[in-house]
Amino acid sequence: MVIITNNPIVKQEITNKEILHKDITYIEILKECRNLIHKGYELLSHPLYGSVKPNETPYRSIIMKKGKNLDTNSLILIEEAIATSSKFQKNKMTPNWTQKVTDDFKVIDFDILNNTLQRIQYI
Repeated sequence: MVIITNNPIVKQEITNKEILHKDITYIEILKECRNLIHKGYELLSHPLYGSVKPNETPYRSIIMKKGKNLDTNSLILIEEAIATSSKFQKNKMTPNWTQKVTDDFKVIDFDILNNTLQRIQYI
């Protein structure tokens, strides 16, 4: 299992999983996941989870695992997520939030990721 993220809290707080932390945009995180899917990885978490719109938050963390072949379901899902996120960004770019607001978005992303990790362990 690997977590692809641009959220520094994830890198700091989750030490028992492989973390691929990059200082890139939300859409670039999705594209990084797409690249991994082409290398045989599969999505374990939905790329558009939560109720925060893709043009509202700058942070995204996605859980993946190494598979054996190209997982077409993961590829379709990530391509749709990229298209949806691009559409939202085209309509309204992510605001230049204050530090307090971006800190809140980091916590929201981390909390959703942490809860997802707990649920995955029970499946």
